[in-house]
Amino acid sequence: MSNKIGIAAIIVSLASLCCSVICLVSAGNAKNTLPAGPSEPAAASEESGVSQYVMYVGTNDKDTYKLEITKEEAKEIVDEVCLRLFPYGYTLQEATGAWTDEMNNVTHEYTLVCYFDDADIGTIHKAADELIERLNQNSVLIEESRINVDYYSGSKE
Repeated sequence: MSNKIGIAAIIVSLASLCCSVICLVSAGNAKNTLPAGPSEPAAASEESGVSQYVMYVGTNDKDTYKLEITKEEAKEIVDEVCLRLFPYGYTLQEATGAWTDEMNNVTHEYTLVCYFDDADIGTIHKAADELIERLNQNSVLIEESRINVDYYSGSKE
């Protein structure tokens, strides 16, 4: 069982890394964007080394291993919690996760992936606590990375 959990963790980490790269590339190509954090917009490359948290929120009920609400309802719950706790912004992506339970049954799960730049871990945990309760989860996966951000607004020639 622990080998399967370890393999699942590696797969989730690799998927997260890919998503982070896509987000960073997309952010670098964005025009006229506002910062996601509470700080004022910084000059190019002035703000660096901020924490980015990625939270993977499964939606299958922990007791039935099935989606007991619609995907849209799950997305609305996550959106409401995140917008209330992170009013400066976040990114939400839809994904599909899979895992093998203790009975060797494979379960596929609609998963919502939330990205938070320059947030604090206390607020991340507050969001996770609320989502665990409201979506009847055992846990959510939270990963932290140090990233450089640049809210590029175009050349000022």
